Amino acid sequence: MRDSEPLETHSPQWPHKHLVVPSVKVSQAGPNPESALSGLLLHKTAQNIYRALHAVAIEVLQAREQVLSVNQVVIHQPVEVLAVYLEMSRVTFYKHLKALQKAGLVASKGHVSSYGNVSRQDGTLFAVSLKAGHEARLRRDDLKHSYRDLQGDIDSGCRTAWSFLQSLKAGLQSNTQEKRVKLENLVSWALTPGLVDQKPVTRDCEGKLADYVYSLGRLSHTHPGERAAMVDSYAHALAQGFLDGHNLNFWRKLLWQAIKCDFRDTGILQKLSSTLIRLMADVEEWQGLRSPGGLLVARLKYVGLWDELVCP
Repeated sequence: MRDSEPLETHSPQWPHKHLVVPSVKVSQAGPNPESALSGLLLHKTAQNIYRALHAVAIEVLQAREQVLSVNQVVIHQPVEVLAVYLEMSRVTFYKHLKALQKAGLVASKGHVSSYGNVSRQDGTLFAVSLKAGHEARLRRDDLKHSYRDLQGDIDSGCRTAWSFLQSLKAGLQSNTQEKRVKLENLVSWALTPGLVDQKPVTRDCEGKLADYVYSLGRLSHTHPGERAAMVDSYAHALAQGFLDGHNLNFWRKLLWQAIKCDFRDTGILQKLSSTLIRLMADVEEWQGLRSPGGLLVARLKYVGLWDELVCP
């Protein structure tokens, strides 16, 4: 199946029969961090912080198949993990971050999400300038955007910065893994906050259903040449996991439409993931549930996501 091939489904009915996945052109030449640092009297530590943030920003642009000629990129990061990657304390990190902010290379602010009836910081937003002379800034939409399901991540026991760092310590003690945080961990988090590993889920559908549900966000970051196969893999996993194998085309179309909407920066894949998390609990607790897909559609309509998914 080619990346641009339209998909059809008959259960449930969709207003739009065909969907063509958009293609995005990518510029291969990326900006160099040294050009932005040139002429600025910054401490070596501040320069290293900027180089790290710049590297993550470029990797995110490439993963999202976006052009590299933009002035800045906004990324979500856990400062505690970023500091370990840079081999410095958070005190040192924040001390030298101020110099980058003053120079206009970086703008940052803690991001807040709902956790039960309270608000908690779920990470830090960094606007990273990619061009000399451009002053990085965070906009209202950046701060209002929902980057992760904080309660779901904490409840999972594994999708948090703390659990990741604890796993590194445990691995060091048992000599089973490296202590250092890698750039790919930071990039993974920036693409799907809460996840520090973007390795492909098994394509034979033998992975746990939760693995697919929690990693839906990676579908919009998959290379266009591999996206059709990945969507098909996820559709099979969801159809089987939700005991809805006879409605495979419904799950395929649902994912393609969610990807299409996600290209408009609606965060629809994360919202869909949250809805599927609830559906997993329903399937487990509601013995004899005949139509998980139908229940999902009803839930999507109830919370207003269905109208977003069937947008032209």
